[in-house]
Amino acid sequence: MLKSNIHISDDFAEVSTKSVDERQRVSLGDELKGFKRVQLFKNRSGEILIRPLVEVPASEAWLYKNKKASTSVKKGLEEAAAGKVSKLNLKDL
Repeated sequence: MLKSNIHISDDFAEVSTKSVDERQRVSLGDELKGFKRVQLFKNRSGEILIRPLVEVPASEAWLYKNKKASTSVKKGLEEAAAGKVSKLNLKDL
């Protein structure tokens, strides 16, 4: 298992109080709806952070590792959302 130290600078708000069952499990209900995996972090005080994860197919992981490509894709998506699109004739390529 990989261990990593992270510094959390986000503000957290209490969502609810839950009980731990006899098998040391906690049901989080709808808090993690839509997620199948989580990453757990524990600090020196014993506080636990649960970070939802999404998995990316290996064939698409390169995009997240290539900052120039991912920046270009994000820019294109923003432009498309803003209606900055043009028609392209494939025969001209």
